[in-house]
Amino acid sequence: MPTDSLCFAQATTAQEIDSDRRQALIDCWIDVSNAGGAAGFPFPPIDQRDVAPALDAILENLAPQTCRLLMALDGDDLVGWLNIRRDTFPLIAHWGTLHHVQTRTDRRGQGIGIALMKEAHTVARDEMGLEQLHLAARAGVGLETFYGRLGWKEIGRWPGALRLGPGDDRDEVLMFLELGAEEMPCS
Repeated sequence: MPTDSLCFAQATTAQEIDSDRRQALIDCWIDVSNAGGAAGFPFPPIDQRDVAPALDAILENLAPQTCRLLMALDGDDLVGWLNIRRDTFPLIAHWGTLHHVQTRTDRRGQGIGIALMKEAHTVARDEMGLEQLHLAARAGVGLETFYGRLGWKEIGRWPGALRLGPGDDRDEVLMFLELGAEEMPCS
């Protein structure tokens, strides 16, 4: 699928997510997590009972200036999503964080993740008025490379912060993106 057939939708209130879209978000999160994706549930297998309350907590916190859900769609099919959050405390209100960045596993390698990240850049800068984005990524699965190609900079690590199992400690990689007027790199 060429990425030019993608469209994006945002939700800034829970009421904007109908039951079908809610289920599609849950299904995507289950699919990504059970495939080993670093999207918030590190101990697969997971199912609806695990994901539904976590998604509902995100939806309950949606608000135009502080918490948005950004979805990548192919027609009416959800193919990826992420959550953009910011704190309104004046000292840190100029930056936000990305959470739960994911694309459906059967649609990987089609540029959806890149397009979703570029759209997040635009939404954060132009609609939310943010100057920076931060994220934390699990080391050891190629995320630093993916985000690095999109202009993100690694600014630190918490060594061994994530214990996925006995003898499988991973660094949590802290990444930063300056939201200047320029476009994000293409790949």
